[in-house]
Amino acid sequence: MDIQVIFSTWQQRASLPLRLFVLVDGLLYSELGGAAPQRSGESVMALLDGTPDATLAEAGPWLFDYAAIGGNDRRVIGQLAQGEYGVSWIISAYQPRKLAVELRERLDGTLPDGRSVMLRYYDARVMRHFAPALSPTERTMFFSPTFDWLIEIDGQLFRAHPHAA
Repeated sequence: MDIQVIFSTWQQRASLPLRLFVLVDGLLYSELGGAAPQRSGESVMALLDGTPDATLAEAGPWLFDYAAIGGNDRRVIGQLAQGEYGVSWIISAYQPRKLAVELRERLDGTLPDGRSVMLRYYDARVMRHFAPALSPTERTMFFSPTFDWLIEIDGQLFRAHPHAA
């Protein structure tokens, strides 16, 4: 199945306007694209901007509003999706900046011993194992801003959130 087909199906079913977003690891994007993504208003945003970890923004999570990005970003995203690194596709009714805020709030976690960690859910390879490890309540809370969340690795789509569809 193709992400555009899935997105179109959601658009037909939803009673409000939906957007297709792509979430990628900035370091992996840079490796394939030759440079970090370029910030562009609400269409390309580094999730670590404005946080204590802002110095890591280039290598951290990046959110793209797929309809608003250009050919070079689409090319690199396509290469990531077709390769071993993958991407996350997010279908949401949220405006880009609001979704970025929601995703940013999900970056920090606490280990059982009280130490803080950054959750690398934005790496599609990690998300594939992260989502099933969540409890049903945690899944509901984590995926609440989305209608659907899929990961694409090696050109294969997987639903990250089994209850999203």
